Order: sequence, then C-alpha cells, then structure tokens
Amino acid sequence: MTEEVALYRKYRPQTPDEVIGQEHVVRALVGAIREGRLSHAFLFCGPRGTGKTSTARILARMVNCERGPTAEPCGVCEQCVRIRDGSHLDVVEIDAASHGGVDDARELRERAPTAPAMGREKVYIIDEAQRLSREAFDALLKIFEEPPPGVRFVLATTEPHKMPPTIVGRCQRFDFRRVSTDALSDHLEWVAKQEGLVLARPAAEALARQSEGSVRDALSLLDQGAVLGGGEVGEDTVAALIGAPQSDVQFELADAIAVHDGRSMFEIVHRLVQEGHDFRHLTGQVLSHFRDLLLVRSAPDEPAVLDVPADRYPRLAAQAAKFTTPELSRILSLLVAAQTDMRWTTSPRLTLELALVRATMPEADPNPAGLLARLERLERLAGVDEGTVRAPEAGVVTPRGQPPPNPTLRDDASHHADSALAKSEPATVEVTPDGRESKADASMEHVPHAPHAPDASSLDLQTIRRSWQQLLDRLLDRRQMILRANLESVTAAAYDGVTLELAFPPGRKFSVQKVQDKEPELREIFFEVFGVSPNIRCVARTGVPGVELVEEDEPPATREDAVARLKEALGAEIEPEKG
Repeated sequence: MTEEVALYRKYRPQTPDEVIGQEHVVRALVGAIREGRLSHAFLFCGPRGTGKTSTARILARMVNCERGPTAEPCGVCEQCVRIRDGSHLDVVEIDAASHGGVDDARELRERAPTAPAMGREKVYIIDEAQRLSREAFDALLKIFEEPPPGVRFVLATTEPHKMPPTIVGRCQRFDFRRVSTDALSDHLEWVAKQEGLVLARPAAEALARQSEGSVRDALSLLDQGAVLGGGEVGEDTVAALIGAPQSDVQFELADAIAVHDGRSMFEIVHRLVQEGHDFRHLTGQVLSHFRDLLLVRSAPDEPAVLDVPADRYPRLAAQAAKFTTPELSRILSLLVAAQTDMRWTTSPRLTLELALVRATMPEADPNPAGLLARLERLERLAGVDEGTVRAPEAGVVTPRGQPPPNPTLRDDASHHADSALAKSEPATVEVTPDGRESKADASMEHVPHAPHAPDASSLDLQTIRRSWQQLLDRLLDRRQMILRANLESVTAAAYDGVTLELAFPPGRKFSVQKVQDKEPELREIFFEVFGVSPNIRCVARTGVPGVELVEEDEPPATREDAVARLKEALGAEIEPEKG
C-alpha cells in the first residue's frame, strides 16, 4: 500500500514560478541572483501558509544547484533533489519554537564558519524566529554582523514586531502577503483537476475565504473535503466541513436585527445550535457579514473592496440600506467585544446571544444611548408625544377590532403617509347582517374580488424574509422598477396572517407613501409568489438616538420639476432632438 501524501506537501512549490501571490518577493530574489547581489541574511515575514519556508528552500536550491547559482534551478540534479527531500547536509532547518535557547544559538555560531560538506553554500533556515530567546539573539548578533563566506541565513516569522531591531537591521526584509481569494480559488481548482476531484467554483471560493489567504490551510481543507465528499466537493460538503452557516442565514439574522425582532433572532441562533455550529466560528461569520454591510454602506461605489462573489453584492447593497452607518458601527463593536470575551468564557452561547440582544434591542444596552432609546420606546408605547397623548392614527389598513402589529415601529413618517392616504381615499359605509354600520377603507375597492385568504399556518415571517428576493425578481419581470427599488431596502417586520407590516429604514417617509399607494399591485404580486394576499402596512423604523438622520428628498411634483433638478445636479442643458 502506497503512502498517501498530504496535498499541501505534495504541491509545495519547488521553483520560483510556482510560488503563488508573492511576485514581489520572487522578482527581488531572482534579480539579486542574476546580478550577483544576494544578501547574507533575509527576514521573511507574513501570515502562516503564505510560502515563507518554501521560498527559503527555493533560495537554497538557487545557490546550490549544479547549474547555478541560477534563478531557475533544474530540480533534477543531486543538490536539488536532496534539498527537496530534506536530506541535504548544508541546508539546515531549525524550529526556533523547540530549539530557541542560547545553547542552540552557540552551536549554530560554531558550525557556521566551517566549509560546506556537499554543496556550494550553507543555508540556515530558522522558522518561527520570534521564538528565539533574548540570549540566543545576542549570540547570533556577531555572526550576523560579520558573516563568514558561503553562509546564508533565512529567518521566517509571523510576528516581525517581536524581532530585535539589531537583527532586523542586518537582514533584507520581505513581507509575504495573504493570497487573494481569486488566485487561491484558481489554484485549488488546478490541484483538484490534477487529483481527479470534482470541485465546484463556489466551493473553491468558500475554501479560499475560510483559509484567509493561507495556501497550506486551503489545501488541507480541500484534502478533508475530498474525503468527506467522496471525491466530489460542493457547497454542502464545505458547509459540513467548516461548520459555517450559509449566507442566507446571515442575511436572515441581519434582517431580524434591522427590525428589532428578538424572537426571530433567538430562533435563528437556536436553529444553528441544533445544526452543530461552533459559536466562535459563527460569531466570526456574523462579524464578517456586518463588516461587509458597513463597507457597502460607507463605500457604495467601491465594490472591489469586498471579497465576496459578484452575485452577492446586490443583496448586500439592498440590506445595507436598512441600516445607518452608526447602527452598523455599534453592532460591530458589540460583536467584536463578544468575540474577545469568548476566549475566556465557559458559555460562548450566552456571550453571543447577549451581544445580539443588545444589537437587536438598543434599550438592552446599558450605556446612555441605550437608556435614551428605552425612554423613547416607553413613550411611544404609551402614546405620549411632547407631554400630550397622541390621538388614534387613521389610514392604517388593519382588521376591524384588531390593533396594528408592532406599534413600536411606527413613527411620524408613516403617520404622514397614512394620513395622506386617508385624505385622498374617502371611507365607505357597509351594513353588517345585524343592521349595524361599519366603515371600510376605500382602498379595499382596488383589491381583486374574493382574494385568497391568508393562511398563517402555511406562511410565517421567516419564510417571507427568506423568499423576499423572489418577490423582487417577480417585480422585475413585471417591469415594476420603481416599486422594486423602494422595496429593496424593506424588511418584513410582522405578519399575523392578515396584515403584513413592512419596515423601511429611518427617514424614508416618501418611500413609505409610494409603496402604500401601490398596495393593490403589491398584494397581487405577493399572491403570485406566496399564495396569499395580506393587507400591507408600511412603517419607517425609528433611528438610533443621538444620530442625525438624512431625510429622503421629496419627489418632484411635475416632469418640469424633475428636469430642473437634473439640470441643477448635473450642470447640463437639454438639447433638442435632431431630425
């Protein structure tokens, strides 16, 4: 039975051209070899798995190849083969984590001046060099100051800030970078092809993102995925391997936070627990998702700053519009603090849930802003506005005798929108079987006759949120561009089987009114997608206390007003049509 070799060892780079993502390092070393200006000491810095030790071995082959010194070692001569197999007497690899004492440094200092045993030069590769003791660095300082001929040192470290300046100043420093997701995905697909594996592109990208730019980690994950999937690695295999929640779950969780839905948030966390997800990894994934939202919100014109698939960016942009930048910053601060606390706590689930509760319900946050949010929430619940009791609000389409769902989400923007609807559409009177009169909203006349009765048992709030993109796609097919644009940043806030409440970001009072005006069309399309036709109630969320909102511009009343705005914004003039 032949011994199986791990993929990261089997596909370790052997020539300068095989090093991935470190072109700046390879170019400098190749140029130094060709010009005969190679330094006696190098400091290779960078994250794990980016090629520091492999590049050091390639450098040893460059100076010891029988055709060399050469920038293109042959790989077949005795010198190259022995260096590849790790049996070369003059290429010594030292693990400073276990051989970092002063005695080890003194032994190296005594051996270095001796002549090479079989090669052209001696090469000492010291891995994890930051683990050397202070006395060991002192012992090596003299040989770094006056290096003997035919000896070169390569120090590899992941923590260059721990290296003594006296050592760093006598080395040529090269910083290795994390490999980009695209380059690493291409490499994984190439390795999978060489091994006869079936690797889907989304799975390759997921493995590349999970490895965080480390080629070694990515190949190790591919190795495990090949065993788990029986030679076929898909998205399901990767999700089962790394225990990462699917992106849809992250969007679902962010939607729950956007509308302050604590119940849905707990249900999502509980579901992930039942599926066996690791809390620390889950926190990192949620943190990464909200970071993406913050980047989209802060730099909407720079999609290149995000390391996400191209088809995911529109969803991120639509969801980022549901938050303000201060809200996202506050949520990220809570998640970062939770991630730090998880290092010491014995209950990571409680730590994550506490952070998500504070993110979902600002009044649970014990800081002054949280206290102010709590007082404002209590005032809204009591109907108190500047010392007076607010009168019942008109124009809300709800079942007779039932209060509107989630009254805490209502604000002045939705109040104005509903008032406008009440003025423009007079109420009608209908007679009940017992002879009493009751008022019905005239907007119901536009609803198709005998609509499908909403069935709360077959459709819930979570299903509506997960399938919201299907509704937007249907609007696109129906060429309802304006309605679709207004609904992109909307989150389903509440659904009781009869009325669906849609929550808009703070300051979107005109969008609230536009969507409410289009209720018949929206109900019709909602029926096509979900099979039910609930009443639609639009509200705008309350902003974070202390944060100034940017109010949405009022739409132009006429076409001439719209043209005038365009001319003012663009500084353009209208040219008459030719011909």
